[in-house]
Amino acid sequence: MGALSGRCSELGYPLPIAQKVKNQTRVSSKHQVTIPAGPFRAAGFEPGDTLKVEAEGAGRVILTRIDEMLDRYSGCLATGGDLREQVEGLREEWR
Repeated sequence: MGALSGRCSELGYPLPIAQKVKNQTRVSSKHQVTIPAGPFRAAGFEPGDTLKVEAEGAGRVILTRIDEMLDRYSGCLATGGDLREQVEGLREEWR
């Protein structure tokens, strides 16, 4: 415990506590972030999802669930659905 924290408690003052800000997070020294629960649920993410990470200019990162990308572009090529089945088969092998 730091000197100031110990001194504050000795004088009967409450220890300063960092205020949490809703929907805000910090980047760790390992470049990791925790997505707050509200935005996580609103985005439809679930534990174990694979996300594509893209930078969109300074200070902005876009996370896209891989399944959504597959659904968005599915059918763009005239393969009769074979390509989608092959990709899904490969994804199952990776798990």
